[in-house]
Amino acid sequence: MMKNAMKTMFLLLSLFLSASVSAQSKKEVKTYETAVIMINEGKYKEALPLLNGLVRENKKYVEASWTLADLHAKMRNDSKRIATLQYVAKPNMPRYYNTLMRLATAYHELCDYENAIKHFSMIPKTEAFYYKRAQEKIKQCSIALEFKSVPMPYSFKNMGKNINTEFDDYWPSITADESWFSTTVKCGQLEGQSSFGKSVQEDIFISKKGADGEWTPIRNIGNSINSLNNEGAQSLSLDGRYMFFVACNRSTGLGGCDIYYSVRMGDKWSPAINPGEPLNSRQWDTYPSLSPTGDELYFASTRPGGSGKSDIWKVKVTIRKDGMLVFSDPVNLGSVINTKDDEFSPFIHADNRTLYFSSRGRKGLGDYDVFVSYKDDEKKSWTEPKNLGYPLNSCREEIGFVVNAEGDKAYFSSDGQERNGRGREIYEVTLAGDGVKPKKKMKYAKGKIIDAETKKPMQAQIEVFSVKSNELVFKSVSDKSTGEFVACVPENEDFGVNVNEKGYMFVSEYFKEDDPFKFDEKKGMSMEKIEVGKKMTLKNIFFDFDKYSLKKASYIELNHLIRFMKENPTVRIRLCGHTDGKGDHDYNVKLSENRAKAAYDYLVSKRIPKNRLEYKGFGPDQPIDTNATDKGRANNRRTEILIIGK
Repeated sequence: MMKNAMKTMFLLLSLFLSASVSAQSKKEVKTYETAVIMINEGKYKEALPLLNGLVRENKKYVEASWTLADLHAKMRNDSKRIATLQYVAKPNMPRYYNTLMRLATAYHELCDYENAIKHFSMIPKTEAFYYKRAQEKIKQCSIALEFKSVPMPYSFKNMGKNINTEFDDYWPSITADESWFSTTVKCGQLEGQSSFGKSVQEDIFISKKGADGEWTPIRNIGNSINSLNNEGAQSLSLDGRYMFFVACNRSTGLGGCDIYYSVRMGDKWSPAINPGEPLNSRQWDTYPSLSPTGDELYFASTRPGGSGKSDIWKVKVTIRKDGMLVFSDPVNLGSVINTKDDEFSPFIHADNRTLYFSSRGRKGLGDYDVFVSYKDDEKKSWTEPKNLGYPLNSCREEIGFVVNAEGDKAYFSSDGQERNGRGREIYEVTLAGDGVKPKKKMKYAKGKIIDAETKKPMQAQIEVFSVKSNELVFKSVSDKSTGEFVACVPENEDFGVNVNEKGYMFVSEYFKEDDPFKFDEKKGMSMEKIEVGKKMTLKNIFFDFDKYSLKKASYIELNHLIRFMKENPTVRIRLCGHTDGKGDHDYNVKLSENRAKAAYDYLVSKRIPKNRLEYKGFGPDQPIDTNATDKGRANNRRTEILIIGK
């Protein structure tokens, strides 16, 4: 799943190589062949003295120097890699231009763009094969220097020993409340060591934030998700209820690597589920990221129909009442996002407007760079992607970039921030400035759903919607075993919350932009079973002052009521209108009746049978709060439903 940043491959080609240069003895050729075999078998330390000896004894045996330089690269001995190539990068040496390309490439891979340009520029036009590649590399390095000349104000921090292991750590993922953190760990292989003959595999690890605010030591997530094969490229849903990940070579897979998901119940994860087609295909499908609304999954795929090698796609998602997921209608994100080259690791932010991803097909500093694009609601498209710049991006791979809900911190994996001999590690980076941070700053709240009668936790659907835009902003289900949930909303907006489950009265809440977004976690949000005589207030039904025409912001709430009526087809309700105590009594009764009728008419227009509906206005006669304060009067102005039949 993780592309190897070191693209050097050792092949047993000694006979071919030595045939073109006559300066090697049979003994030297035999020694060289032995060293190459050792490298292929992972015996780096054993091969090192053999190659060092060959280079010392026969300077013109440039193949030995090349292989020694490649071995130093594998062992992360960067200075020795450069010195070895410099030793034979002389005009009087065999294969001079080949060596020069190797030296220039080494500088490029170590982010020394100036020296890379210097040495690529030494390739003449007469060397057509190398010249064309060198010119392309000079252009890449020049672009990288432009980015490097205007560094962005990033601040990096190593996540420390509780998150990072002794092995390569990558693909970070974090929940909206920042209580769960997950990574992929390449277990069994230390930096600079070969994997030959070792038990090396990618596994998913997870950590939970303790009461002291510190991350607990990260641990293997367990065999409900991990297997003897590779698992990784995982992402947590915002509320931590779902984990999406990629697993390879499973009997349940369609292609080499497929996208799976697991559902969390308490601290346990369900067995992995492969949803099959159309999410997965016969090609490579990976890097999943679930939207905050729970209705779209972004991912990368090499399937046909794209713009390039690997493209970013999205697929429709339906969250069923039991928490299981249904996928449909895959769509390519198009040429604004995708190029003729590779795009990987999409991450859709909690604001559902900001997309981060990695690309090889755009101007950058090297291999994969991280880009950001924003959803343009008017044009119904994405904006031109922007490179996140230096020093976040480098000549190496930057992939697996995720941003917290608040939008001020990001997490990514790198082996180039410190070069500390520990391979890839997870870093936290502080984000600053427009064009880098998400479009909207988000906030979250934790809650719990319980059965009002038994007081036991229960599973229910939670939906949060913007009152201003009338759009869904978050959707998920509560934990089946604990009833807990985490909801995420944009700051500085009015929004409504709806909780529903078949057989129960649904729960409606309304929050103004300056209200604290908070639920009573201890008491919980009680759901009452449907019984004749039960009432509930529709807190997201809105009218202008002294008017009875429904405001557009009321439609989502009324649509929830329609769903309630359809899921419980024998229920009959009365829509009850209420006003505060100000003004003429008879006028208020008539106003409240007209408002109740407006809701009634909307339901009828959506094909809810009239014989299941009634409406009545009560004016100020049934107050639930004082009429002496603005807040009390606001509570008294309400639309309720009363169960009159079941």
